[in-house]
Amino acid sequence: MAEIYRTGTEFTANQVTLTRGSVADITAVGVFHSTDPSVIPEVEDFTTVQLVDGTAPDPDPLAEAGKVDVLALVGPRNGDVVLEPGDYQRWVLIQTATEDIIRRPDVLTIL
Repeated sequence: MAEIYRTGTEFTANQVTLTRGSVADITAVGVFHSTDPSVIPEVEDFTTVQLVDGTAPDPDPLAEAGKVDVLALVGPRNGDVVLEPGDYQRWVLIQTATEDIIRRPDVLTIL
């Protein structure tokens, strides 16, 4: 579980493990947050965020070496997502040409 203060802005990352295909197959990634654990989002509910590839020969400066991550900036200062205090179910979307993969990897707490 990650914790962020509501007045802070920081990057959050969810690692992508590829079991088939490659990073090049990913066409878009997104995140969705809900305080209701019974809510299951639809593809159009997600906010598009960055995919960073730390395995590339010339990795993104925000990437962690050796990891592929869905990276979202959370917080009020130019954040991809701004959340009020609470415990949020975090959902991640990974899209390819033929799949919309939706997973709930963790809980994000905004203090």
